[in-house]
Amino acid sequence: MRILITGANGFLGKKLSVKLLEQGHELYLLVRSRKRLDAFMQGEARPFSNQIHILEGDVTEEHLGLNRELVDSLKGKIDALYHSAALLSFDERDRDKTFEVNVGGTENVLKLALELNCPKVLYISTAYTVGTEIAGAEALYSAERQFVNPYEASKCEAEHLVYSFRDKLDIVILRPGIIIGDSRSGEADTNFGLYGFLKGIKILKKRSMRKQDGRTCRIYLDPEVAQNFVPVNYVIDTLNAALIHGVNGGIYNITNPNPPLQSDIYEIVKEVLDFSQLEMCVPGSSAEMTNEEKAFHESMSIFHSYFQRTIDFPSDNTEKLLAAAGVPMLQMDREALTRIIAGYLLNKTSVSS
Repeated sequence: MRILITGANGFLGKKLSVKLLEQGHELYLLVRSRKRLDAFMQGEARPFSNQIHILEGDVTEEHLGLNRELVDSLKGKIDALYHSAALLSFDERDRDKTFEVNVGGTENVLKLALELNCPKVLYISTAYTVGTEIAGAEALYSAERQFVNPYEASKCEAEHLVYSFRDKLDIVILRPGIIIGDSRSGEADTNFGLYGFLKGIKILKKRSMRKQDGRTCRIYLDPEVAQNFVPVNYVIDTLNAALIHGVNGGIYNITNPNPPLQSDIYEIVKEVLDFSQLEMCVPGSSAEMTNEEKAFHESMSIFHSYFQRTIDFPSDNTEKLLAAAGVPMLQMDREALTRIIAGYLLNKTSVSS
């Protein structure tokens, strides 16, 4: 198949590209700058260079910034389109830009798919279009609900836009949870989500060691709250399965049926870092924080809402999708989670002092 991928230079985009290339597909990779793909093209993608076409463009522009001659040459040649490009910002100051990229960009992608006579669009959203609620569904959520940040709101609005095209295109909406490293190798090429937390803990330990006063370093987390971490290889397997088995109008939560508790993550981090002074405290403790502890918690403030609640994400549609493709549902045990966390924490280049 000939497949167009937006956001091809992202963590997920590169992993998805390799999976599809290994299966023999011909890819058209949209990036804002060809140079941004240099490392990828000279590394993982090198054996597949004859299967790759790089398109320089921007989803916020009409026809994604592609010239008319190129658009005409692609008509009838694209069998499927994965729309992965997005602005991942939780900052309220970026709201307008976030909506421009995540909603306006999605509209441009859908219009181009129609113009190219591309029959299928797979939209990569997020499980957190659920907003501030704790019960998810594999269905469209109301765009009128409360959201934690503009990113969630923009992705929910984009889902509605994608869904409205289901009478013109085969559309599939895919909602990953919090994407972490490969469950087999621990490898990850991202500094967001879990990795922002791990980076903060690593800095906290360095500062604690410099003081050499033996004091405990406290982090304030509810030990019973679960975090919906999903290994990138599981996400890729599901995205790949949806290419053939995803049904028109289907919505799939790519989430963890047994997400780890924050207490589990704390114990693994403490063990891997050999950080005996690290102590988990229940939020609301009256103890005054040190400057180091305050700095850590301030750096984690954008994730505050996610640390406070467990969200239930049903995944019946995803289970059926994977069964049709012969792929097992996720079973991420403690060993795999330890491998992923250790892969980051023990990497000497993963954080600066």
